[in-house]
Amino acid sequence: MKRLRKLLASLGVVLIMGLAFAGCEKDDSWKKWTQEQMAIDKDGQIIYCVTDSFDKNYYDLEELTGMAVQEAAKYNGEHKKIESIPVTIAEIAKINETSNVVRVVYQFDGYESFSGFIGTKLYYGTLEEAIKKKIIFTGSELYGPSGTITLDEATKEKLKTRHVLVTDAKTLISLPSDAQYYSHDVKIPEGGMADTTECEDVAVILLKK
Repeated sequence: MKRLRKLLASLGVVLIMGLAFAGCEKDDSWKKWTQEQMAIDKDGQIIYCVTDSFDKNYYDLEELTGMAVQEAAKYNGEHKKIESIPVTIAEIAKINETSNVVRVVYQFDGYESFSGFIGTKLYYGTLEEAIKKKIIFTGSELYGPSGTITLDEATKEKLKTRHVLVTDAKTLISLPSDAQYYSHDVKIPEGGMADTTECEDVAVILLKK
């Protein structure tokens, strides 16, 4: 987050709309986002949008683009993978023609690349693996429409192969499947979303798949 805020603050508003760098063909709903938001698909790939507003009227698009591409290229060079590219830029644009709010949209090949590049904690994988890696602990209590459950109880109820999302990001998240249990301060609006903006601690969301 600090990396992106610094980039935006130093370069300001982008005046040209619709600049695209990566495909993101599977779901382009992010094109309508007007605030910080992310989406995680079933394979763990992440689309992340950060926005900010500026008072000045003109900044150079090429300068902003160049710095953003340079940051992504540097990270990819330091974290080379054979099977995927850790981070790509999906778009740099104003949210509309009259707004002074700019968004930068990134695509990540997984939660590790997201955490490494953004500097924000995020894990997406099975509950069993999260406990094994000590990302979460079995005594933690989660809540849901059917009541409360501890993570220890969840593993005994054969939910250990379910996917869990763990993050300290304060944002709106499009989930790959519906949430079944979650931290007490996570809000679950309709449409397969989770809202962690008011979470005081790390958010834990146990999914139905």
